[in-house]
Amino acid sequence: MTNKIESLINALSSVKLEIVSFIIALFIPTITGLMFIGLLIFADTLTGIWKIVKTEGWKGVKSRPLSDGLLPKLFMYPLILLVASGCHHIFPDVPFIRSAIFLLMCIEIKSLTENINVILKINFFEYIRIFLKDGNKGIRDKFFGEDKKEDETNPL
Repeated sequence: MTNKIESLINALSSVKLEIVSFIIALFIPTITGLMFIGLLIFADTLTGIWKIVKTEGWKGVKSRPLSDGLLPKLFMYPLILLVASGCHHIFPDVPFIRSAIFLLMCIEIKSLTENINVILKINFFEYIRIFLKDGNKGIRDKFFGEDKKEDETNPL
Protein backbone atom coordinates (compact mmCIF):
# COMPACT_ATOMS: atom_id res chain seq x y z
CA MET A 1 0.00 0.00 0.00
CA THR A 2 2.77 2.46 0.88
CA ASN A 3 4.56 1.65 -2.40
CA LYS A 4 1.47 2.68 -4.36
CA ILE A 5 1.19 5.93 -2.41
CA GLU A 6 4.88 6.68 -2.92
CA SER A 7 4.63 5.96 -6.66
CA LEU A 8 1.57 8.24 -6.87
CA ILE A 9 3.43 11.03 -5.04
CA ASN A 10 6.43 10.60 -7.35
CA ALA A 11 4.18 10.70 -10.43
CA LEU A 12 2.45 13.88 -9.20
CA SER A 13 5.80 15.46 -8.39
CA SER A 14 7.09 14.84 -11.89
CA VAL A 15 3.86 16.20 -13.37
CA LYS A 16 4.18 19.34 -11.21
CA LEU A 17 7.74 19.77 -12.39
CA GLU A 18 6.66 19.41 -16.01
CA ILE A 19 3.85 21.94 -15.57
CA VAL A 20 6.16 24.44 -13.88
CA SER A 21 8.78 23.89 -16.59
CA PHE A 22 6.16 24.44 -19.29
CA ILE A 23 4.95 27.69 -17.68
CA ILE A 24 8.53 28.95 -17.30
CA ALA A 25 9.20 28.09 -20.95
CA LEU A 26 6.13 30.11 -21.93
CA PHE A 27 7.21 33.10 -19.81
CA ILE A 28 10.82 33.29 -21.04
CA PRO A 29 10.05 35.15 -24.30
CA THR A 30 7.80 37.60 -22.46
CA ILE A 31 10.06 38.56 -19.53
CA THR A 32 11.24 41.88 -20.99
CA GLY A 33 7.68 42.72 -22.02
CA LEU A 34 6.42 41.87 -18.54
CA MET A 35 9.05 44.10 -16.97
CA PHE A 36 8.17 47.02 -19.25
CA ILE A 37 4.42 46.56 -18.74
CA GLY A 38 5.08 46.34 -14.98
CA LEU A 39 6.91 49.67 -15.16
CA LEU A 40 3.97 51.23 -17.01
CA ILE A 41 1.51 49.81 -14.44
CA PHE A 42 3.65 51.29 -11.65
CA ALA A 43 3.73 54.70 -13.38
CA ASP A 44 -0.03 54.53 -14.01
CA THR A 45 -0.66 53.72 -10.35
CA LEU A 46 1.49 56.63 -9.19
CA THR A 47 -0.15 59.11 -11.55
CA GLY A 48 -3.57 57.74 -10.57
CA ILE A 49 -2.83 58.40 -6.89
CA TRP A 50 -1.49 61.85 -7.81
CA LYS A 51 -4.69 62.57 -9.79
CA ILE A 52 -6.88 61.52 -6.84
CA VAL A 53 -4.86 63.67 -4.43
CA LYS A 54 -5.03 66.63 -6.81
CA THR A 55 -8.81 66.39 -7.33
CA GLU A 56 -10.10 65.05 -4.01
CA GLY A 57 -7.24 65.46 -1.55
CA TRP A 58 -5.65 62.73 0.55
CA LYS A 59 -9.06 61.67 1.85
CA GLY A 60 -9.91 60.48 -1.66
CA VAL A 61 -7.15 57.87 -1.64
CA LYS A 62 -8.80 54.59 -0.69
CA SER A 63 -7.45 51.09 -1.02
CA ARG A 64 -10.59 49.61 -2.59
CA PRO A 65 -10.61 51.64 -5.83
CA LEU A 66 -6.84 51.24 -6.14
CA SER A 67 -7.03 47.48 -5.74
CA ASP A 68 -9.98 47.29 -8.14
CA GLY A 69 -7.82 48.88 -10.83
CA LEU A 70 -4.48 47.32 -9.99
CA LEU A 71 -5.19 43.68 -9.14
CA PRO A 72 -6.88 42.73 -12.43
CA LYS A 73 -3.92 44.19 -14.31
CA LEU A 74 -1.44 42.23 -12.23
CA PHE A 75 -3.23 38.95 -12.95
CA MET A 76 -4.65 39.46 -16.43
CA TYR A 77 -1.68 41.04 -18.20
CA PRO A 78 0.69 38.11 -17.47
CA LEU A 79 -2.11 35.72 -18.42
CA ILE A 80 -2.55 37.55 -21.73
CA LEU A 81 1.17 37.28 -22.38
CA LEU A 82 1.13 33.59 -21.48
CA VAL A 83 -1.65 32.95 -23.99
CA ALA A 84 0.23 34.99 -26.61
CA SER A 85 3.37 32.97 -25.90
CA GLY A 86 1.44 29.71 -26.27
CA CYS A 87 -0.04 30.90 -29.55
CA HIS A 88 3.43 31.90 -30.71
CA HIS A 89 4.62 28.32 -30.11
CA ILE A 90 1.75 26.99 -32.20
CA PHE A 91 2.01 29.61 -34.98
CA PRO A 92 5.63 30.86 -34.92
CA ASP A 93 5.19 33.11 -37.99
CA VAL A 94 2.60 35.33 -36.30
CA PRO A 95 4.01 37.91 -33.81
CA PHE A 96 1.55 37.21 -31.00
CA ILE A 97 3.87 38.25 -28.16
CA ARG A 98 4.87 41.59 -29.68
CA SER A 99 1.27 42.34 -30.60
CA ALA A 100 0.05 41.59 -27.08
CA ILE A 101 2.82 43.71 -25.53
CA PHE A 102 1.99 46.57 -27.93
CA LEU A 103 -1.72 46.44 -27.06
CA LEU A 104 -1.04 46.36 -23.32
CA MET A 105 1.39 49.27 -23.73
CA CYS A 106 -1.28 51.26 -25.58
CA ILE A 107 -3.78 50.62 -22.77
CA GLU A 108 -1.36 51.76 -20.08
CA ILE A 109 -0.09 54.79 -22.04
CA LYS A 110 -3.70 55.90 -22.66
CA SER A 111 -4.40 55.61 -18.95
CA LEU A 112 -1.22 57.55 -18.15
CA THR A 113 -2.18 60.36 -20.53
CA GLU A 114 -5.67 60.57 -19.01
CA ASN A 115 -4.10 60.98 -15.57
CA ILE A 116 -1.60 63.56 -16.84
CA ASN A 117 -4.39 65.51 -18.55
CA VAL A 118 -6.19 65.86 -15.21
CA ILE A 119 -3.02 66.57 -13.20
CA LEU A 120 -1.52 69.21 -15.51
CA LYS A 121 -4.83 70.43 -16.96
CA ILE A 122 -3.57 70.16 -20.54
CA ASN A 123 -4.48 67.73 -23.28
CA PHE A 124 -1.27 65.76 -23.84
CA PHE A 125 -2.25 64.57 -27.32
CA GLU A 126 -3.11 68.15 -28.35
CA TYR A 127 0.28 69.25 -27.03
CA ILE A 128 2.06 66.57 -29.10
CA ARG A 129 -0.01 67.37 -32.20
CA ILE A 130 0.82 71.08 -32.02
CA PHE A 131 4.49 70.33 -31.35
CA LEU A 132 4.70 68.06 -34.40
CA LYS A 133 2.86 70.58 -36.57
CA ASP A 134 4.38 73.92 -35.52
CA GLY A 135 7.24 73.08 -33.15
CA ASN A 136 8.04 75.14 -30.06
CA LYS A 137 6.54 78.29 -31.56
CA GLY A 138 3.14 76.59 -31.90
CA ILE A 139 3.26 75.44 -28.30
CA ARG A 140 4.19 78.90 -27.06
CA ASP A 141 1.39 80.46 -29.09
CA LYS A 142 -1.23 77.91 -28.04
CA PHE A 143 -0.44 77.43 -24.36
CA PHE A 144 1.25 80.70 -23.43
CA GLY A 145 0.05 83.12 -26.13
CA GLU A 146 -3.47 83.48 -24.69
CA ASP A 147 -2.04 84.89 -21.46
CA LYS A 148 -0.12 87.52 -23.48
CA LYS A 149 -3.27 88.57 -25.35
CA GLU A 150 -5.19 89.03 -22.09
CA ASP A 151 -2.31 91.08 -20.64
CA GLU A 152 -2.25 93.35 -23.71
CA THR A 153 -6.00 94.07 -23.54
CA ASN A 154 -6.01 94.71 -19.79
CA PRO A 155 -3.28 97.19 -18.94
CA LEU A 156 -3.96 96.77 -15.21
